[in-house]
Amino acid sequence: MTTGTALHLRAFWFQVHLWLGLTLGVVGVLIGLSGSILVYDHEIDAQLNPQRYAISGSQIALPYAEYAQRAEAALEGRARTTAIRLPDLEPGPVIVLARAKADTGPFLRVYLDPATGAVLDTASGRDWLGWLHSFHESLTLREWKGREIVGVIGIAMLTSSLSGIYLWWPAGRIRVRAVGFRRGFALHRNLHYTFGIWGALVLATISFTGLFLAYQDAGRTVVANFASVSPSPRGLQSASSGGDAIALDEAVAIAQQRVGNAGVIGLGLPVGPRGVYRVSLREAGDTSARSTTVVFIDPRSRSIVQAVDRATRGGGDTFLSWQRMLHEGSAFSVVWRFLVFLGGLLPALMMITGLMMWLRRHRRPSRAASAVVATASD
Repeated sequence: MTTGTALHLRAFWFQVHLWLGLTLGVVGVLIGLSGSILVYDHEIDAQLNPQRYAISGSQIALPYAEYAQRAEAALEGRARTTAIRLPDLEPGPVIVLARAKADTGPFLRVYLDPATGAVLDTASGRDWLGWLHSFHESLTLREWKGREIVGVIGIAMLTSSLSGIYLWWPAGRIRVRAVGFRRGFALHRNLHYTFGIWGALVLATISFTGLFLAYQDAGRTVVANFASVSPSPRGLQSASSGGDAIALDEAVAIAQQRVGNAGVIGLGLPVGPRGVYRVSLREAGDTSARSTTVVFIDPRSRSIVQAVDRATRGGGDTFLSWQRMLHEGSAFSVVWRFLVFLGGLLPALMMITGLMMWLRRHRRPSRAASAVVATASD
């Protein structure tokens, strides 16, 4: 590649890097900040609402259906149970998710004591933490392709991270001074270069993994070309809408019989006349941050519609589950979790310092764009 071509290429990527940061980067800053908070959402919620976590014991002492019934009674019949989250790796309350019977409005959450079934608290999806989850995942625009829009922002952040590494990369060998504060550079420029290069790989990882959450079906299709992936559970239905449905606890018993020695960590109730039960389990010896063992059961025929467990899980399933764990910070140790927290703050720092650099250069229009780009690797 000739010197002239290299300069033109750097100038092109400089413009891409600049305008992504000054346009889509504005929304990326808000998504990043919300993600940083959500890395520690349980800890924050426990501090703000300690009554929700004031349990008397962690063992499930009642039939699963009883928790749903008590939650619906606490909501005075305004909503129907759609899912139940049970204590998993750490002690905690049983959380019942319910939806208004008109299927409108946010999900309601009811916190119950596992040992007694006593209602500890109720919350709406409109509380600030619930709203923050909705904003981070879909800009609160789920019905208007909000999740896909967040995916576009993720692509922009990934492109910005990788282009930033390219623009930073020195022409010769990398020296120690290139990855730290440099004498003679303004503070905002040093902050942009130093934190940008150290944090670019974390931000790129967060952005890349977020794409698999924003475009789940597309991600599953792509991964299926390289590794075995179980069929998507979207659209699973009962063979018939007629007849009596089995009770929730019977569905759990069927799932546990299928998997064996496994603990129940989550339940999904049928939605619609042909909906199916979803039973999430943690198999013996599974210490992963997020278990992916799940059994779907036809509530009328009592048959297993689909099961993903240790015996059937493909390499693609494992890869996809890792994308979520990496994105939310639950993979590896507390160190990665803290790095993900810092990664969410990085777009704000990059945008502020980048804007300051652009404004400073804008006051000196005589400087050619290629010369500006070339200084990035001085």
